[in-house]
Amino acid sequence: MKLFSKNKLIILSIFILAFLLRIYGLNWDDNHHLHPDERFLTMVVSDIKIPLSLSQYFNTATSPLNPYNYSQYQFFVYGTFPIFLTKIVAVLFHLDDYNHITLVGRVLSALFDSGNIILLYFISKKFLKKYFVYLPSFFYTFLVLPLQLSHFFAVDTFLTFFILLTFTLFSYNLFAFAFFAFGLALACKISALYFIPIIFLFLLKKLFRIKNKFSLLPLTIYYSLFTLLAFRVFQPYAFTNIFKMNPLFINNLKTLTNFSSPDIYYPPAVQWINRLPLLNSLANLSIWGFGIPISILFFSLIIIFFKKPKLKFNLTFIICFWILFLYIYQGSQFSHSMRYFLPIYPFICIILAALLKKNKINKFLIVFIFILNIIYVFSFLSIYSKPNSRVEASNWINQNISRDSILSSEYWDDALPLGYSEYKNISLPFFDSDSEEKWEKINQSLDQIDYLIMSSNRLWASIPRVPDKYPQTSEFYKDLFSEILNFRKIKEFNSYPGFSLSFLKSCYYFGPTNYPGIKNTWFSIDKNCSYPGIYFRDDTAEEAFTVYDHPKVLIFKKNEIN
Repeated sequence: MKLFSKNKLIILSIFILAFLLRIYGLNWDDNHHLHPDERFLTMVVSDIKIPLSLSQYFNTATSPLNPYNYSQYQFFVYGTFPIFLTKIVAVLFHLDDYNHITLVGRVLSALFDSGNIILLYFISKKFLKKYFVYLPSFFYTFLVLPLQLSHFFAVDTFLTFFILLTFTLFSYNLFAFAFFAFGLALACKISALYFIPIIFLFLLKKLFRIKNKFSLLPLTIYYSLFTLLAFRVFQPYAFTNIFKMNPLFINNLKTLTNFSSPDIYYPPAVQWINRLPLLNSLANLSIWGFGIPISILFFSLIIIFFKKPKLKFNLTFIICFWILFLYIYQGSQFSHSMRYFLPIYPFICIILAALLKKNKINKFLIVFIFILNIIYVFSFLSIYSKPNSRVEASNWINQNISRDSILSSEYWDDALPLGYSEYKNISLPFFDSDSEEKWEKINQSLDQIDYLIMSSNRLWASIPRVPDKYPQTSEFYKDLFSEILNFRKIKEFNSYPGFSLSFLKSCYYFGPTNYPGIKNTWFSIDKNCSYPGIYFRDDTAEEAFTVYDHPKVLIFKKNEIN
């Protein structure tokens, strides 16, 4: 009993630590709703209403909880379980307003991601012993991508939790509960369907153990009803009646799939053009999502393992299959955002712990590597200890730029200053296909504009990478950054991962830049920065890793004519 109490205390402590890290700087954007997906979900949760009865809840045509019953949400492809839960919690705690709903959603996101700490412990107990059972939970606590996504009210953390819960229940042979949990995963995000091959492997594993092989088929059908039940209850508006799928839901999914096609014009997809399949995902996962120190350790152990591989059809095999399957599938897609890989992060932590148990590695080396990784994690968390760069830039604009000035914004990115603005703003359609008409309009706008304001690197870091698609726009950005045009950069606001150290008096930046038309530099010093210290530039990371919670804001001023 003492051992159990000790185990429970240790894992509870890790859970609390993970949760505290995930809610640190919770209101990181000062209620400006800077994450577009989060902003949309907040709008949905604000507008939907809790039904008066169970029959009204299941009535797709009339339910006030159904986003499709509101004209502004005819395109809705998210799982409804997270938004229903957020709505209920917000109403119960009298926080059902636009600003508080976002914070409630972020807390729930952090809570579900922290729940993976406990699930990892129960999975680890199946094949790890002694202190190794805690390592996967400890590793997951200190990973940057889960920490970041926990700060967003989105569905990715909910999905990952229920995928891991499904796996946990399968590993304990609780098949009915596992199939129900899988239905909840589908009700968080339909991409949970990618987990079906893993379910098949568990069924195959069960087939080898039971005497009556023919009984597995009716059992599978029986178990599948639990998945259907969970999905039907928590994603009710995917149906128009008991079992008939909602054509609006199906058409929305088809449209979403088209957005990920390289043949369809969709501005946010420009960033994926000419990216190397698999390798680009591997770079983002290992450098930014996990961190270089722990990634080096992991891949080193993988190399050691494959010198004398011993493969058995067990839980470890299924975990490895899931990691490789999702990585290869998602990494091969045209659009392969880092968040799509979150469901394999907990499983990689398990394999890392298993490899450490199997190989005798110098303990001091392991401790040193994890100290480095924890330093990286806390450097990233520092972005939530300072004002968001867009908020800081907005304050500077309001205090330093005349209200008579004409400002610009880039189409498909947030305009600054945030909130109500007295400034005249002209949006520049740089994402439109290059044409004479486009540049005639832009040049007319440039003649009027006093300040070019870029609230992130969303456009200037992606468009110049594809000069064959955007020849004129690529040259424009190169000339702008080379100060060939009639504009010069007067101010930069960034919020890189790092440590504020006021005694240094300057900012020391390490890591590559990616300014178009300018030679890449790996080190620079800024004597006029807001928060002196040591920082790690992540300009070359995937766009979504930076543009929401720590974008780089650049302000260019038109040169005065003497």
